[in-house]
Amino acid sequence: MIDVVIPRPPYFKGKGFLNKLIPIVLYGIHKDADSRLNPKVIGTAAWRSFWEEEVYKIRNGVICPGVGWVPGRFYYYMNYKWMSTIMGPITPDMVDLHLEIAYLIEYAKTNHHNLLFPKGRRKGISEAAHTMIVDWGWRFTYGYKGGVASGKKTYVDDFISKWRYADSNLPPELSVKKLVDNDDEIVAGYSIKNEFNAFEDKGTFNTIYARTMHTNPNMFKGLYLNDVISEELGEHEHWFEFFSATKDCLMNGSVQEGMFCAFGTGGKIDKGSKDFKKLSEEAEAHNFIEFLIPATRFYYYGGATEKNRQLPLESELFKTRKPYELIGVEDVVLAEKKILENREKLLKSGNTKAYNEDLQNNPLNKAEIFRKSVVNDFDSAKLNEQQIAIDSCPKKYSKYKLEYVTSDDKGTIKIPYEVKLVPAKDHDEESECILIIDTELYRNTHRNLYVAGIDSYDVDTSKTSKSLGAMCVLIRENGINGALKRAPVAVIRTRPRRKEIFYEMCFKLAVYYKLDANVLIDVAKPAIIEYFRNKGGEKYLAERPRKIEKIDSTLQHDYGFSINGASKPQMTGYMGTAIMDYCQYIWFPELINELGNYDEVEIGSDNDLADAYGISLVQDACSEMKPSNLGESQSENDRFKFSFEKEGYFDEDRKFFKNGEQDL
Repeated sequence: MIDVVIPRPPYFKGKGFLNKLIPIVLYGIHKDADSRLNPKVIGTAAWRSFWEEEVYKIRNGVICPGVGWVPGRFYYYMNYKWMSTIMGPITPDMVDLHLEIAYLIEYAKTNHHNLLFPKGRRKGISEAAHTMIVDWGWRFTYGYKGGVASGKKTYVDDFISKWRYADSNLPPELSVKKLVDNDDEIVAGYSIKNEFNAFEDKGTFNTIYARTMHTNPNMFKGLYLNDVISEELGEHEHWFEFFSATKDCLMNGSVQEGMFCAFGTGGKIDKGSKDFKKLSEEAEAHNFIEFLIPATRFYYYGGATEKNRQLPLESELFKTRKPYELIGVEDVVLAEKKILENREKLLKSGNTKAYNEDLQNNPLNKAEIFRKSVVNDFDSAKLNEQQIAIDSCPKKYSKYKLEYVTSDDKGTIKIPYEVKLVPAKDHDEESECILIIDTELYRNTHRNLYVAGIDSYDVDTSKTSKSLGAMCVLIRENGINGALKRAPVAVIRTRPRRKEIFYEMCFKLAVYYKLDANVLIDVAKPAIIEYFRNKGGEKYLAERPRKIEKIDSTLQHDYGFSINGASKPQMTGYMGTAIMDYCQYIWFPELINELGNYDEVEIGSDNDLADAYGISLVQDACSEMKPSNLGESQSENDRFKFSFEKEGYFDEDRKFFKNGEQDL
């Protein structure tokens, strides 16, 4: 962790603090310097003196009673930033959190670090940081270049909209003429006629670039940038690709001169959550100072600039501090107490969804910030607890490749098929590996102990979908002492260069776990079903689960599961129950990740492994063949143990017809 030496709150204020910090908000621009009120003051000594002093404060900061030096970027933010709200135009409220961030920005820029802000909702960080970093740099630093980026266009558009509103409310003396002003680029400058009577561009050419990086992470590549703001990291898919393509823009030779600043909001964590979490875990390695902003910040604060705002009377701070000392001071202890009390009420009411929403909106620590917004009734608390358990334990699974057992030195594949595990090597193609849990498998002592679900695909590549192929092998409820119960034991989650590679991986896994009649496949992608048939593996395919079909169903396929508006709610019901009762047995992080992001309504989402898990649960529920020890008699309902064997057509090894005419 990077050591940070800045003043830390609470910042107890001295008398006259606000007079020094926000004179423009309190008293307005002096009439002798207000050119909006009276344009004739322009050029006067009083006008020049006033604005020279203001620009000096904005660039160098001010000394405030009780606190000492306050950065100029914070002085600018507090006095000249205007925001459009439901209450009308307002300037920022004084709160210690934003002042602390101003100190942190100064520290990071001085010591050549980046900033990462995992945060709760509605903390005002975006408004504050944009103003104190990008707008301040563009307006008051010669030769400045800044970039604002996001994985979604809405955040870039929102920045431009807010910037324009604030810019329009600045006094003329702080306004900057623009050569270019559009949704992608804002360039400071002006055009004048030169001695040849031709227009010539002049000015600083300071530039703000606004870019959406969803389709192309290289849009800043080749630029030199003083600052880069990354909006809503948790919703920026493939964020590390963008970071890798952009970080050189901040370099001057081998020295980082610019600063990268990234935000991520709890409850707004989508497909970029993996990169967001990874960056948080590896912050120092990427030169980021991580500054966690939980719900307790900007929650209760008092004596601030907003009218009538004060700390609650129950705050312990009133017992030791005078009212003027508490201007902008946050009571984080009382805030945590109130947040926990509210959670307890929601839990007692039985409203799990409201509880989870409140927890996501008001995270108290990093683990809670990384909880996802979900659109299902899965037990998010259990999923997140298991994610923490996975993160804090050594891996409980290993990576393998599966190979057919051969019958001779020539490499002839043995028939019937047998498959063996081969530990994957570092150089093995990641997309062709299978993850298997490190535990006793009981494959050779029990039958019907495992079921599997497959969510496949029919084309090698697709421009419209980044969907992967997935297979989940599930050990069923059993009475085996020490065995896992209703838990995923092997998973495939990949999209190799050719779809047939994925199909073959699934087929081998079916052979390895002896999944006779227990591989249930999403029938919407039928190519893999045909592959199994052509491979001589029809015996592994599970029949259509009629148990959960509507009485008037028109489905006619023999094998596979149709995920539709009627069947998906039943599948997610099985998933919800399994998560509640067996979540502690799920040790594959990608499955936990997808279940936390699962949509119980959408069909054809990118949560392919979660779908495969759900399909395996459907097969478990619908299969009439129950797990049994190989020493017990086989069930009469095994559809492949029919009249041929009963009538004595097989020899003792069940390989040949007794008349020797046909090899099975």
